[in-house]
Amino acid sequence: MAYSDRFLRHRIDRCVTERGNVIDPYHVLDFNEWCMVVALTGSGDLVLVEEYRHAAGQVIRGLPSGTVEAGEDPAVAMPRELKEETGYGGGTWIALPPIWPNPATASNTCHCYLALGAERTGTQTLDPGETIEVLAVDPAATVTELMEGRWKANGLHVANLLMAREHARAHLADNPIAAKLIGR
Repeated sequence: MAYSDRFLRHRIDRCVTERGNVIDPYHVLDFNEWCMVVALTGSGDLVLVEEYRHAAGQVIRGLPSGTVEAGEDPAVAMPRELKEETGYGGGTWIALPPIWPNPATASNTCHCYLALGAERTGTQTLDPGETIEVLAVDPAATVTELMEGRWKANGLHVANLLMAREHARAHLADNPIAAKLIGR
């Protein structure tokens, strides 16, 4: 291990590619598993958060998301993170396909969810370093704004939002909450 703390571990490998090429040193970041959710309220609003992200140097709008603690089931972690960040909970939860944030240099997986019928059940319980504003917005308008480049978003969040929209299109078009994702 070249470096380790509670957020990540950095290791230096000797990589032999499938063609036999050697890359040495090869740097790999081992992060904890991540999770995120497209949470729609009973009326079909999309729950978003705005939070300062230091690497970007600005407040970024995105999905509620967080870290899966060691030994924690992602299906338990994400409802916990949604409640902590937004005060929202409940609803019907659907697991979407997991994705790799960056399989070239990072080993972790990001677990994606769609939650239908979430409601405000309490208040935020933020970590000391967090300041999060919660928004409830029209999901179809949000996709339009993203596709028109009106705001810059985390690519993983965009992927989860588009997967949720396609899931709604394929499986839940008759569900009035999910239909909001496809502009109905």
